[in-house]
Amino acid sequence: MGVAKKNKTVVRKSPRQHQCKYCYKVFPFPNVLKKHYRVHTGERPYECDLCGNRFTHQNTLKNHKLCIHNCGREEDFTCGHCDKKFPIKERLIEHVRIHTGYFPHRCDKCLKSFTRASQLWQHARSHNKQYTLECAICHQLFACRSVLRGHMKRHMGQNDYVCEVCGKAFLRRDGLTKHLSSYHNNIRAFTCKICNKQFKGHMIQHLRTHRHEKPYECKSCDARFVQRSQLTVHERRHSGEKPYPCPVCKVSFAHSTAMKMHVRRHTGEKPFKCLVCTSTAFTQLPHLKKHMLTIHKTDKPYLCVKCNSYFKTKTQIITHEETCSPKQESKEFIPPGMALDRMRMLLAVLLIRISTTERLNALGFGKRLIDLVLCDSIENSGRNPYRGNDLSENDLLKKNIEILLDWTVPKIYMDRFRSERRTTEEILEELTS
Repeated sequence: MGVAKKNKTVVRKSPRQHQCKYCYKVFPFPNVLKKHYRVHTGERPYECDLCGNRFTHQNTLKNHKLCIHNCGREEDFTCGHCDKKFPIKERLIEHVRIHTGYFPHRCDKCLKSFTRASQLWQHARSHNKQYTLECAICHQLFACRSVLRGHMKRHMGQNDYVCEVCGKAFLRRDGLTKHLSSYHNNIRAFTCKICNKQFKGHMIQHLRTHRHEKPYECKSCDARFVQRSQLTVHERRHSGEKPYPCPVCKVSFAHSTAMKMHVRRHTGEKPFKCLVCTSTAFTQLPHLKKHMLTIHKTDKPYLCVKCNSYFKTKTQIITHEETCSPKQESKEFIPPGMALDRMRMLLAVLLIRISTTERLNALGFGKRLIDLVLCDSIENSGRNPYRGNDLSENDLLKKNIEILLDWTVPKIYMDRFRSERRTTEEILEELTS
């Protein structure tokens, strides 16, 4: 008879735990821990051979080349709610959650929910006080390197993504995308299931109003806020911090919007124009509203030039213009490039550096539009500024800046700029940096 074999019980050892020495997070494998360390060290070993950008993970590089450079891209995945397209199916799945209100990643400490696991991970670092990255200008701390980079661009007023329709510039690519779909195409792709209101964006913040959620609390007082940005601005009241210096005169402000309005004092820019008395314009929208109320006896500052109808909000007039008869002409096309307000701001910086205060005061610097100051300055030098009406406002200013650069920048430097094929905007950026 055969000998019966004893049944052996196989005991599997639990995987060894590998702990991060920076944040003490535990990983099952050493190679996963090695990749995690790049979050703390800033190491980016994977470089894009097309644009030079570097990434922490190979998959991130692959997605970058797929999304930005269209390498290996076969088809787009389209959202059924707003027709937005994504090169990766996972991005579409995460995006659809904004429409459905499904936020599967919930913080176990404050019950705040997120559409993506990476968002929850960044949020969790705020509870653990893992702010290891510091802004060199205002010393604010951040948990994520990409957020710090965006923050630094705000300090420098650097908006790299320019709308080809109206010339408005944005800090991030998704900001430009949202602007194109919501402002120019008037797409309200987000519907609140609670109140049935439709929105062009900011759906997550809107849902917090129904839930009565204000997750961001001030440590110095009892104030609470829906958005972190609101808390950040509020906290500056307690600290006295003013991280936004004017690039022209270096006066500092607590909010970037206040700084931008201040810059208009230097450039003379008045973007809010009255369409009734066409020669009147204002630096701020409230001033235009007050003008419409006192002079034209209406609280509706937006005028349709086709049918002379007034509207109270920009959204109302945009919706009206789509159906107004006769059909409104398409807006002037502005080629990609530097935003007009930034070009004027850099011009103001340059003029202060190369001219005397007395000369600028004589030209009306700070009291009228800087485009006119530039033209008079060129004319006083014995040269002819370009004053034609055949160019857009943006191109006209750029043409006169080119005349200024040829006149004031030494030839040896201009020859080098031209040999490097620098654009007028790039030269202006370098001379004022």
